[in-house]
Amino acid sequence: MSGTVLIVSTIVDLATDSVVEALNSRGVPLVRVNTEDLPFASEISYSFGAEDSQSIFWKERPAETWFESVWYRRVRAPSIPDGMDTGTYDFCVRENRSALIGGLLGQQARWMSQPAAIWQAEFKPFQLQVAKDLGLKVPKTLISNRPESIREFQLHVKDLIAKPVRSGHVVKNGVECAVFTTKLKDEDFLDLADARLSPTIYQELLPKKYDVRVTIVGRKVFAAAIDSQSDPSASIDWRMTKNPNLPHLPIELPNCLAEKLLELMSRLSLSYGAIDLVLTPDGQYFFLEINPNGQWLWLDDMLNLGISEAIANWLAGEAP
Repeated sequence: MSGTVLIVSTIVDLATDSVVEALNSRGVPLVRVNTEDLPFASEISYSFGAEDSQSIFWKERPAETWFESVWYRRVRAPSIPDGMDTGTYDFCVRENRSALIGGLLGQQARWMSQPAAIWQAEFKPFQLQVAKDLGLKVPKTLISNRPESIREFQLHVKDLIAKPVRSGHVVKNGVECAVFTTKLKDEDFLDLADARLSPTIYQELLPKKYDVRVTIVGRKVFAAAIDSQSDPSASIDWRMTKNPNLPHLPIELPNCLAEKLLELMSRLSLSYGAIDLVLTPDGQYFFLEINPNGQWLWLDDMLNLGISEAIANWLAGEAP
């Protein structure tokens, strides 16, 4: 590959660091843009006319004007400068991101993945519909803020979990907190007045043999079983455990399932995705959700799956 790789990420992202290391070991030229530095440590210039040009000036160093591939990994806002009101700050951050991404979209680069595709794929109701259309098994699901519908669903399904429709994080007193999947109790259905405030995903609580994390890079499929049922704190949502030794093991998915997941990626126009499945004790796989920029580094650390290497290969044009 003769072109340069552009990585749009954040200052503190160990997964990005791992891929950068893999690209550097190959001698692949790259530019890393940490979005916290926008707009205070960067300048962007595009011109359209007789002498079209575009440049990203990153920390006073001109970057490339053309990229072979772009990895749209993470976006985070910078701290608010002293003396700047939040309205002006929000406007400046939006304008800088729009200029950066809008200019890059004009290039014929390979994207992992296009921002519009990532944005669309993050909608869980849309994910579930596409997965169902492809023949993937999905849990019985209700998405609602209507108390009557929620109570009726609970009467038919009995054991339920609840999780957010979109964001898995909420800011409380200036601190960002994760919102985990929660098992609902009977008393949770006695007073559903607050349920009107926001639609929520209600799903049947599936029996689990394993949680399964599937990471797809291009057309390469990496699957790991997570023995979440061996730890009570991980049984509903394995992300809740503080156990660093929660058992993981690499597994091979059935070919028909792997092909359906690749088709899901194609339908969502994604070149990277982290997919959560449940494997039931009777051997059935259920689709839960896909994160178009989900984490994987802990799987490489625990199981040596080579996901970072696969991402580097894809960005360098060395893999399908």
